[in-house]
Amino acid sequence: MKHIMIDLEMNKIEKQCHDDKKLSSELIEIGAVKMDDNFEVIDKYQTYVSPEFGKLDEKIIALTGITDDKLEGAPDFFHAMDDFADWIGNEKTTFYSWSLSDIRQFQHESDFKGYEGSIVKRMEKNWVDFQLEYSKLLRIEKKIKLKQAVQAADYEFTGAEHTALADAVNTAEILRLSKNPEEFERIMKPVLDLFRPTRTGSTLLDMCPEFFASLSEQYFEK
Repeated sequence: MKHIMIDLEMNKIEKQCHDDKKLSSELIEIGAVKMDDNFEVIDKYQTYVSPEFGKLDEKIIALTGITDDKLEGAPDFFHAMDDFADWIGNEKTTFYSWSLSDIRQFQHESDFKGYEGSIVKRMEKNWVDFQLEYSKLLRIEKKIKLKQAVQAADYEFTGAEHTALADAVNTAEILRLSKNPEEFERIMKPVLDLFRPTRTGSTLLDMCPEFFASLSEQYFEK
């Protein structure tokens, strides 16, 4: 059994329409980390993907550091997906990402462009929204940002934020920690204590609403 953490970077494009299908973003980078049964990293994967519909959006360049020059000579969506599928292999695998946006991108772009590789169906049947699972571990309903999840786990964020492989590597570290309940409880105790009810039935955040308001914008997604 293998476990693969995936992160994608996408480019916003002018909405494309074909019959009843629409596409508003294209894949420009795939990053992934492959782990064994013990959630130890055994391999990494990264590729840029050449977009079909126009150049990169300026905001995406600023966010990711990916430029049009970096995408020159990159495989198109079809070849990138086939290469990624080859790297994944045929062994039974569970796929993870921080939210469901990545599997939805695979689904929407494959559907729009007519990619028929079996890897997308395989992923969607075995996909875990680890952002949601992480929130459940913290016993909260809000979705925490990846960078803050890494910091809360006492890790230094490795690499540049919003690059696919770095995000996948950092998320894989949090996944590995989550599979060790005792270690997770020890490291995450300061965060967990914020959300645990006290004897009065209130949490520390309930008793410190002003602090929570300042914390919310920094830590949680809207």
